[in-house]
Amino acid sequence: MFVVGLTGGIGTGKSTFAALLLERGAQVIDADALGRDALRPGAPAWHSVVDQFGQEILVHPSMEIDRKRLADIVFNNREALKALNAIVHPMIFKAIADELDRMRSTDEVVVLDAALIVETALADICDAVIVMDSTDEARIRRLKRDREMSFANIRAVMTSQLDPQVLLRRADIAVSNDGTPEDLAQEADRVWARLIEMKDARA
Repeated sequence: MFVVGLTGGIGTGKSTFAALLLERGAQVIDADALGRDALRPGAPAWHSVVDQFGQEILVHPSMEIDRKRLADIVFNNREALKALNAIVHPMIFKAIADELDRMRSTDEVVVLDAALIVETALADICDAVIVMDSTDEARIRRLKRDREMSFANIRAVMTSQLDPQVLLRRADIAVSNDGTPEDLAQEADRVWARLIEMKDARA
């Protein structure tokens, strides 16, 4: 198993690039999906988050957590973000560990798609780190279009994340995502070939 951390700031295109690597043969672990699963109604983390932030973050009648409302709270309040991370991160890390254990004896390239690879101990378990990079203008345009986020919320999230230059200094492979979808597909071809080279060299 060759573990690749895929990271980058919000709006840089991590999920899109993960999907392209999946098409080329990677196994993908999506930390966001694991986080959503950890917060399903009735789960232990769901109870803890509702206790911490109140019933107003729930959507009725499903009782699911309104992720947009929760994001509005935590990305404008550093202490609230720390409290949320303290609840959810251990659940996500445990789920990641379980997924990696399941594939440990395989020859797969496993891509871990997660925003906090560098900020947490996740970087220590990766054989290589890919960092997505994009201009602020392109990121803002994507987030407004795809997530319907306000400019204020986009800025709040971007400010809460590591400086892109800090991330890039930790990259084994950097991917610029300022062009067309076809450009990004070509980058995926390049990166996939490089990952296979790195995996084979380690074998």
